[in-house]
Amino acid sequence: MAKSLVDTRDSRFVLFEQLEVDKLPFEGVTKKMLDMTLKEAEKLAQNVIAPTNSDADKIGCKYENGKVIVPESFHKPYEVISEGGWNVISDDVEVGGQGLPKSIEICCRELFEAANMGFSNFINLTHGSAKLVEIFGTDEQKETYLEKMFEGTWAGTMCITEAEAGSDVGAIATTAAKKEDGTYSIKGGKIFISGGDNDLVENIVHMVLARIEGHPEGTKGLSLFIVPNIRPSDGEFNDVHCTGIEEKMGLHGSCTCSLTFGDKDNCTGYLLGKEQQGIMVMFHMMNEARQLTGSQGLAVASAAYLEALDYSRQRIQGVHYTQSRNPEAENIAIADHPDIRAKLMKMKSYVEGCRALVYYHAFCMDQLEKSKSDEEKAKWNGLVALLTPICKAYSTDRGFDVCSDAVQTLGGYGYCSEFPVEQYLRDEMITRIYEGTNGIQAIDLVTRKIGMGKGSVFKSFLAEIDNTIAKVKENSSILEYALKMEQYRDILEEATNFMFTEMRSENVGIAMAKATKFLELFGDITLAWLWVWQVALAEEKLEELMKKKGKTREEFDPAAPVNKDAAYYGGKIMTGKYYLERMMPSVTGKLEEVKSGGENFLDMALDSF
Repeated sequence: MAKSLVDTRDSRFVLFEQLEVDKLPFEGVTKKMLDMTLKEAEKLAQNVIAPTNSDADKIGCKYENGKVIVPESFHKPYEVISEGGWNVISDDVEVGGQGLPKSIEICCRELFEAANMGFSNFINLTHGSAKLVEIFGTDEQKETYLEKMFEGTWAGTMCITEAEAGSDVGAIATTAAKKEDGTYSIKGGKIFISGGDNDLVENIVHMVLARIEGHPEGTKGLSLFIVPNIRPSDGEFNDVHCTGIEEKMGLHGSCTCSLTFGDKDNCTGYLLGKEQQGIMVMFHMMNEARQLTGSQGLAVASAAYLEALDYSRQRIQGVHYTQSRNPEAENIAIADHPDIRAKLMKMKSYVEGCRALVYYHAFCMDQLEKSKSDEEKAKWNGLVALLTPICKAYSTDRGFDVCSDAVQTLGGYGYCSEFPVEQYLRDEMITRIYEGTNGIQAIDLVTRKIGMGKGSVFKSFLAEIDNTIAKVKENSSILEYALKMEQYRDILEEATNFMFTEMRSENVGIAMAKATKFLELFGDITLAWLWVWQVALAEEKLEELMKKKGKTREEFDPAAPVNKDAAYYGGKIMTGKYYLERMMPSVTGKLEEVKSGGENFLDMALDSF
């Protein structure tokens, strides 16, 4: 039997009990349909994709004679994904999609990414680039590219980074010269291009940021171009060359390519959108990629946690701490040792908390799509934007922590390749780096996101927290957690107001240096809100379940729950309380750190380092 990679009971709790995704007004969509979709996605992840994960790491992608060769085992799952329409889960039926909620799609993505993150990159990037064509393309471009990319016959990439233009996108040197027929001659080189070449598909369609000759320097002068490996117009090779792939510490199943365009002055690009709107157009793909990176951080952490949990249940070592002086005591599973139990609780609280965060972010996108008034659209659009850097950075930072704790839980075996947790740790690291490093996400949060709408977006977020607090206060059994959440909510407001002011003062440099700590605090408190919401809901569900069993809530025994649902709800309540009681007190110190001075280090000579 294949190992579980994602706790699908928890996925369903978040989707159907917490967010009530099945009640969203998606035409023809029923809970039964959504549940069937998730079951099929789980089977696909466990039985078809997961067996390729070892090949992804040990064989990896190879660069041979100017071409990238992916592990042979990738071809079958790619075919199954494409034929099953798993590329277009939440896309409109009119373009070949399944028309399901984005929050269902993100759950399926978590399953696929937990099974093999490197393989999933080929799917994710193709969808993101095709979506740009759908939104910004001409009718001719849509007719040429959309169907083949959405069905997986052609792949897609995002080509931004250059040797001298990493995080500083405005320094891009790739050029575009307009030709008489309205197309452009592209010339330049790109690096760190995920999926830049592979043998899974017939053609690869690159979304290339370049500067049209004569246009301004910086990001405002950039335009975006569709640059296929093979020109659909004549079937000829388009002078796009893969010059090599990177040797990396992890994610070997995803090829990170260097590409050159126009070495022989024969590379044709097709303008996507309008001239000098390249960054605006590309941000649609980047934001989707950031959401999916947050999903990857969650997914790999989920797989690592469940591996550690399984190992700790089976690994027999030492006696129970209460029997340390009993020479006849039997050895027990390490899951019952306090230190390991604390690690498991920490991992569980982060995985389930980040799952609620990532799914809620997708749920906001569903609400945006179904909003009828301009006011509703503005609210949900703002929440999506505000939570994007949190979703990307916090989920991946905490995901890395989970993977590290999983390795530690397995001890020496965790450091060996016999178990997959060391691969998870190596693969997880890149999620904190690509699609904008987590430091850049933090700077985006303090420079742009918290001030959106003159602070109205952040106030909308606080209103969501306040609504939860008000509802929880009606349940006296967990009143203390509503009161705790009020304190955390006030800490978030205080920290945000402080950062907003500092970013507009002469202390802007030190404020930017503290942006990462502020994002961490923001994420901690966001998870606290989601956990309070979940604990309150689980209490209600557990009480209903106990009544059906002819018992009171007080008769619930966490050590001997009456059935699996009771065990789940009891575990959810205890994990939420663990997070709120054991892990949240540190936010007061983080607030002090955010408000602290320490400007002098910015003036310190580099030689002093």
